[in-house]
Amino acid sequence: MVRPDRFLTDDDRKRVLDAVKDAESRTAGEIRVLVVGRSMRRRILAPLLIGAVTGTLAYIRYYSWTWGHPGMLGVYVALALGLVTALILIWAIPGTRKEKRGAVWRRAKREFDRLGIGKTAGATGVLVMFSLWEREAVVLADKAINEKVAPDTWARHVKVLIDAVKAGRPGEGIAAAVKEIGAILAQHFPRRPDDVNELPDEVETRQ
Repeated sequence: MVRPDRFLTDDDRKRVLDAVKDAESRTAGEIRVLVVGRSMRRRILAPLLIGAVTGTLAYIRYYSWTWGHPGMLGVYVALALGLVTALILIWAIPGTRKEKRGAVWRRAKREFDRLGIGKTAGATGVLVMFSLWEREAVVLADKAINEKVAPDTWARHVKVLIDAVKAGRPGEGIAAAVKEIGAILAQHFPRRPDDVNELPDEVETRQ
């Protein structure tokens, strides 16, 4: 899996930055873009149990092959096989689509708070987050926006982002989503004469 800080090229970052600046030039809303590596926690217990069972079965099999005299080599082989099995499963168990989406939403809510998006003066902050391992995106808006814009409004913009990422054009997809989100914000929260840019416009990345 590509690292979050390498997911976007320099040109992609500039494209997204320009899209955020352009969107915020028309609205009092604030848009933050975040790319994270993984939102879903790795499963440990089940892989360890499966690894232990695999190692035990391997030892029993080796024991029979050596006519009851496996020696330390049998122990080492069993331990190695069990450990490798557990590590592969810890890394590879994907989880269901529902579990992935749930994990990405929980991560988005934590990041929303960490980034201070919920502390804007008019409660008009929006987080656009893409989670690489799950290949899922989230648009999370603050309360003032949710009072005027239905939550399912963002589904189409999430699809635009995900489709572009799958097509190998992540910068283009994120910029397009930001542009459309900005247009919606401008309808309900036009830019004020005294508007201040409260949040950074650059793309942020985290593991």
